[in-house]
Amino acid sequence: MYNYNQNSADDPQYQLAYRRAERRVKAKLGFYNHLAVYVVINGLLIVIYLATGLLPGYYSYPWFVWPMFGWGIGLLFHFLGTFVFSNTNTEETRQRMIEAEMRRMGTYNTNPRPGSPYNSGPTPPYSGVGPASPFEAPPDKH
Repeated sequence: MYNYNQNSADDPQYQLAYRRAERRVKAKLGFYNHLAVYVVINGLLIVIYLATGLLPGYYSYPWFVWPMFGWGIGLLFHFLGTFVFSNTNTEETRQRMIEAEMRRMGTYNTNPRPGSPYNSGPTPPYSGVGPASPFEAPPDKH
């Protein structure tokens, strides 16, 4: 495990971790601001409903539930994007998925990019079963 307390300005792992943490904090603060605005504005809508609905002999439909419902759906997706699916949109995840798909296809990364934590390593030795690559015919078993 990497020790992030080294905090060297020249350390690329630290810089990557710092940028990732900064992005996550920014996303969380954005969600909390969104939640605060939702509560304040919908609270005002409820106050308006109560102020206009308490007139004598007047029944008012609770219309405030519709803006709350619609905005609540948006808030739910903002929550899911911030806290549940926050790691699915990173370059690291994308690279890992590409390399996993290449392994499923039978292609291995023999020349990995420097510093990649998701190197496929050297090409595994040929086991004698099936083709050595997807572009070759299987070997003869004579």
